[in-house]
Amino acid sequence: MDLLDELHMMELEPIVWLQRWSDAVRPVMEGVSVFGTDTFFLVCLPVLYWCVNPALGVRLGLTVLVSAGTNAVAKLALHQPRPYWIDAGIQPFSVESGSFGLPSGHAQIGTAGVTRLAAAAGRPWAWWTGAAVIGLVCLSRVYLGVHFISDVVAGVLLGLAVLVLVLKLERPATAWWRRQALWVQLTGSVAVSGALLAAAVLANAPYAGWSPPVAWSSAGTIAPESLDTIVAMSGGLFGMLAGTSIMDRLGWFDAGGPLGVRAARWLLGSLVAGLIWHAQREVLPQTGVTRYAGYALLALWVQVGAPVTFIRLGLMSRESRVPAVH
Repeated sequence: MDLLDELHMMELEPIVWLQRWSDAVRPVMEGVSVFGTDTFFLVCLPVLYWCVNPALGVRLGLTVLVSAGTNAVAKLALHQPRPYWIDAGIQPFSVESGSFGLPSGHAQIGTAGVTRLAAAAGRPWAWWTGAAVIGLVCLSRVYLGVHFISDVVAGVLLGLAVLVLVLKLERPATAWWRRQALWVQLTGSVAVSGALLAAAVLANAPYAGWSPPVAWSSAGTIAPESLDTIVAMSGGLFGMLAGTSIMDRLGWFDAGGPLGVRAARWLLGSLVAGLIWHAQREVLPQTGVTRYAGYALLALWVQVGAPVTFIRLGLMSRESRVPAVH
């Protein structure tokens, strides 16, 4: 880790230089940074899934969740600081106190998600646009003082590795999964979700009794070892896998239709999703169990609850064809 410490010290000066740019740059960087969050992709997912292309929606959702999960585990395994944690001269334009810095989640999730969409579009403009978005996301994270250059480079590389792995395994894994009985699929959903939680616990185990070093005094109050985000991801992963399995049994749906009908689906579905999210965050007690259950229910609503409701309300028609996985 001494080598990383030395690297971080060398990377401080470029961050200081970036932060000397005009104040007009800051809102632009804050806006661009959003494109690298799992929240952004998961907010867009219902639009894609309910109103455009269900198969692509499932593929994108799983890609983002796998990327976010591996990123969270990697952060715990490496226990590395963010720039403003170790140098008071770095301005924290975006405060990040709930996770470690290496690798950058925005860079990794943005790379995996945007590249997945570019591959689906299959057009040169999509690849160029995707590359530009990823580059700007990486620049924004360094400018905002929450990541070193090495953090974003590692995030991009890990995001590409996850995407390649997902693309390689997607067809055989999907074919195997569809051959199983529903109870096997649901049990598998629990197992995959639990494996993510177990990986996070194991990654954190070597640091038992850890506390932030004195040199990190600039960090203020931080809780980077918290498993709250992992628990939420695990619940969402279970809900997505289980919901997709149930939807596959019920029969898929046609995401087409007039623009007004699609808008009605999105409004109704998003309203219910918002109520579930609010209840989980503001009404129920904040425990690991309720967090897991809340995000699992949210994903189940998106994957199967909303489409079934839309069909019954006449906002969506059934589709006998099984969506292909490309």
